[in-house]
Amino acid sequence: MLRTPEPPQRLYDGKIATPDRWQAFEPRAGDIVVSTPTKSGTTWTQAILALLISGDPNVDAAISRDAPWIDITVPDGDQIMASLNAQTRRRQVKTHTPLDGIPLWPDLRYITVYRHPIDVHLSFRRHVENMQEDVLKDIYPSDIHEGFRIFLEGHHRDGASLTSIIDHYRSALARSDRENLLRLHYADMCRDLPEAFSQIAAHIGISHPPQVMGTLIEAATFRKMKSNAERFAVSAREGFWRNDADFFDSGSSQKWVGVLSDDDLAAYDIRMTELLGASERQWLEQGNMAQS
Repeated sequence: MLRTPEPPQRLYDGKIATPDRWQAFEPRAGDIVVSTPTKSGTTWTQAILALLISGDPNVDAAISRDAPWIDITVPDGDQIMASLNAQTRRRQVKTHTPLDGIPLWPDLRYITVYRHPIDVHLSFRRHVENMQEDVLKDIYPSDIHEGFRIFLEGHHRDGASLTSIIDHYRSALARSDRENLLRLHYADMCRDLPEAFSQIAAHIGISHPPQVMGTLIEAATFRKMKSNAERFAVSAREGFWRNDADFFDSGSSQKWVGVLSDDDLAAYDIRMTELLGASERQWLEQGNMAQS
């Protein structure tokens, strides 16, 4: 029997996600919850989990179906939950809601992942451009500098404003002492994918022989995931994207170089100074690389 969860401490609103969906979630001991700001490494982390759980480098991750976004507002939410409840293997789910906005069960494992906020913004811009339907155009206008201003000054949660990223990050920092919480950084995962695999495997209590781990790590490289987007991209083979492979854009960092102006970056620096202390900001932007 599961221990009593810590209830949500804060209500987050938005058009895309609703906290009510958690009431239909039937947790099991060992379930894994991936909670991240959008475009921060969510799908990459879920792909790694699918590889580790299956032990198969050719696994069809089918993330939208088998590792669903729990609190997304969609008409077939009940069907998604029924499919999740029918699974008999180790389960994983995702949310973009901060940890203080979801139930926290001591018997579940939680993973958060963060990325430089500007990279998140520019990656989401490309994400919107790849959608078949025109959505979120109000916060991602064609003028990239106006879009960046909205990112810095807005408080929207659909599409990731700077404040929504900071809220998410602070909620994880406040729970850093939880043994069932692992906090990762996208830059560290890029720098040392085998180490990220090792941390995630240890956190969820799954191990494989070194040779098997080597094949799983290779399958999770950006090149392999992009070339196998039909198995790893969210909503792959559903006609949601103009191009499924472009769900994995470039996997790069410092996307702002040659794109944003000096004034844009100066405005960002002012906002970050207002929102975070120096050490917290340094980790959010660079991860553990900042300490090396």
